[in-house]
Amino acid sequence: MPEFRYQATDAQGAVVKGVLTVEDQTDAMTQLQRRGLMVFEMQEVAASRRSRIAQPKRAGRDAILVVLQELATLLDAGVTLADAVENVARGYQDSPLGLAFNKIYSQLRGGIAFSKALVDADLRLPNYVVELCRAGESTGKLAGSLRSAAEQLELEQNFQREARNALIYPMVLIVSGFLATLLVFVFVVPKFANILSNPKADIPAVSLWVLATGMWLTKNKLLLGALLAGVAGSAFALLRQEKVQQNLWNWAAGLPVIGSWIMHTEMARWSSMFSVLLQNHVSILEALAHAQNALRGDVWRQKAALILSDVRGGKTLAESLQLHQFIDATGVNLVRVGERSGALGKTTASLAQMHRMHSQQQMRQFLILLEPVTILLVSVVLGGIMISVMLAITSLTNVI
Repeated sequence: MPEFRYQATDAQGAVVKGVLTVEDQTDAMTQLQRRGLMVFEMQEVAASRRSRIAQPKRAGRDAILVVLQELATLLDAGVTLADAVENVARGYQDSPLGLAFNKIYSQLRGGIAFSKALVDADLRLPNYVVELCRAGESTGKLAGSLRSAAEQLELEQNFQREARNALIYPMVLIVSGFLATLLVFVFVVPKFANILSNPKADIPAVSLWVLATGMWLTKNKLLLGALLAGVAGSAFALLRQEKVQQNLWNWAAGLPVIGSWIMHTEMARWSSMFSVLLQNHVSILEALAHAQNALRGDVWRQKAALILSDVRGGKTLAESLQLHQFIDATGVNLVRVGERSGALGKTTASLAQMHRMHSQQQMRQFLILLEPVTILLVSVVLGGIMISVMLAITSLTNVI
């Protein structure tokens, strides 16, 4: 039977270590819970000692979002931080989140700050979540900071969903058009291939090409299937790479309609992040640094880095934004008013809302234009094939 080495905390918060010989990890967790222990680390004592059985997967962003909201609600209700973390750990026991929050609970009982415990739990949270927690601890408003972190995390997820939705729809249209064209080539065009065997037929060059392509595709169906599968697999693997996604994002930023949507999306993400951090008492330099990390496009990141350098050197934020043409005149005016009135967090929140609305409008415009354009292109291709076939048929009139 396998052995499991564990670390847990007892009812008094003391760390307990040991080894259990049981049938599997579930049995080990059950026995330890019956003893009143909260497990935060477990390893199988086997050939691969460093393989963590308790954490086969990392917690997803959706689950982390729910946990942040739950912690904020518990703290608002007057529950202490340690009890709130313990409640979350028990609610997600036997999961990566449960083990992570067991570890956080143990560190809290040991006197370690919550923001530091979050980092040590290796949940791979965005930097701004930890920064907001640190600001909440220093101001005594941790519940509000956690709720702001959850809201910002939800906004980022919505941005990502919008980007995926905007790309999935055109891909479906393009793939559908490609498959329809392929079906015509493979199953319709070969029906007229016997025209090629007539030496007296004066077949146009485009018709010859269409008929010959249809015959080749019909004779090489297996090769065609293998090629399509290889291309699809390679494309899927490439699109999962962060560098490829980054290059596609940068390339799409230069397109007519999509580029405008990307610009508003980037500005909404930057200003939203910046305003949330400022409203939670994070310094302007740290807020600018974290807001820069929220940007995806290389051009916008470079501009944000220059702005951070300017502000660090003594320039006002509005001057730097205008100098590097980071936002439009309306946005610069909002930032300038915010700096003068001391309400920069609120004015940049308004800026984020404005760009978010423009982003949604640009997306709708893109989708409205995309459908007829794609249908038109598919119709031209399919119509061209059918016209080529008809021209080949009419060429037989010279023989008759």
